[in-house]
Amino acid sequence: MPTRSIDIRNELEGVITKVGFKSGGIVEQGDILVQLDISNELAQLEAIEAEIQIANLDVNRFGELLKSRASSKDQYDRAKAQLAVAEAREKELRATIAKKTLKAPFSGKAGLHRLEVGSFLPASTVITRVNGLANEVWIDFQVPQEYAYLSEGTQVTVTSASQLSGEASVIALAQEISTTSRNMMVRAELRFDEETQNKQVHFKPGSLVSIDIPIEQVESVIILPTLAIRYDAFGTYVYTLNKDDSGSYRATRKPIETITQESNQTVVKSGLSYGDLIATMGSYKLREGMLVNIAENTSLNAARVSQ
Repeated sequence: MPTRSIDIRNELEGVITKVGFKSGGIVEQGDILVQLDISNELAQLEAIEAEIQIANLDVNRFGELLKSRASSKDQYDRAKAQLAVAEAREKELRATIAKKTLKAPFSGKAGLHRLEVGSFLPASTVITRVNGLANEVWIDFQVPQEYAYLSEGTQVTVTSASQLSGEASVIALAQEISTTSRNMMVRAELRFDEETQNKQVHFKPGSLVSIDIPIEQVESVIILPTLAIRYDAFGTYVYTLNKDDSGSYRATRKPIETITQESNQTVVKSGLSYGDLIATMGSYKLREGMLVNIAENTSLNAARVSQ
């Protein structure tokens, strides 16, 4: 995601009289993106400015008369109040005009739009999104709670869908771990210089990337087909297939601890040993101690844990 990004919305409804940017074009801070019809407000503003001039004259005139005791203080105070009311109405009109003049809050690149002069724009319509022009992007990703040791400044490797990589630095971490996924949100910043500027196009906002993070120590894990994993109120488990005294295979429930799931595979941290034979396809039918016949095509029905 860009370091600066905002959806531009109109607070007030109105008819579009000007569209000041092109779809996907560059906009500068302060550029008028969309102008709504303000002809009525401009006419009222002209009248109010005339009232303010008259009110100012009255205040000055009654002020001079008050000094010579030719006017009462009530008349002077009334003239000042009328001036204050006129000035307040002027501010209100200018605020309305400003709300109907949508400007770019910062320099950046605009998104696509279908705006046309003369069309009516309802209030709170998304005009476009403006992404700031910067030499860095933010990457938000989640890590399992086992990696909560990450800290600001940690270097991670970010790889785009087109297999271009760059080194990013962790700049922020969530203060809590999700109670549903047990993951922690992390934000890293990927910077580009003159030599790597051409890579930035491969890291557009919303694009899919992969993240490689450093680990404290190498840890042995086991990868199983996800369909072998079972869940119940007591936790996560699989069924191992073990020979009994007669040489037949029987199902044995084995509690396990998993780390993460990728596509159709799940990484198992503990609970299994190398050489264990795991029921995969059809494991949902098994119960503890059940006699199991293994089909000839074992690759589809059971997986053996190996190094």
